[in-house]
Amino acid sequence: MQTILDKQQYDKIWDRVYSEFGFRRTEADWLCLPLKQKRYHLSGIWTAAQEQLVNSIFIGLGFRQMYALDWQHDCFVYSPEEQISPDDSYYDAARECNVYFPSYYPDGDFHFFLTQDFRYGLFGHPWRAEIIVMGDALIEAFENQKAQLLLSDVNEGA
Repeated sequence: MQTILDKQQYDKIWDRVYSEFGFRRTEADWLCLPLKQKRYHLSGIWTAAQEQLVNSIFIGLGFRQMYALDWQHDCFVYSPEEQISPDDSYYDAARECNVYFPSYYPDGDFHFFLTQDFRYGLFGHPWRAEIIVMGDALIEAFENQKAQLLLSDVNEGA
């Protein structure tokens, strides 16, 4: 089951994202990733089937525990094997608020999904309709499923 990161974990992970990946939400170069990466645009509407396909990619690569980061919102440790639906939410009575698990494709905020060793990741930019995939094996898996995910390459010179 997904677990919400506590404040200390949340701050520690986001500090790493800012320092190691150069995350700057308002900059043209919003990420400076230290590992091989590939940028994609979504060519259609993101669906639950695509969400499940990304889940299966993560499972196929052996990613058992990952971070799901939703910028300035609750963030989680989760397992792709949980098959969390893209509209997963629940009411947290202790905090008196709704909790929403982010989808793999950003829907209004930055959504990042990282392995716990920070070697593989999926980074979503909300208003550019863009994702960045980091890590050789993950890029290869996305390339193999690019048509089904309705992804097109981003022209880096544009």
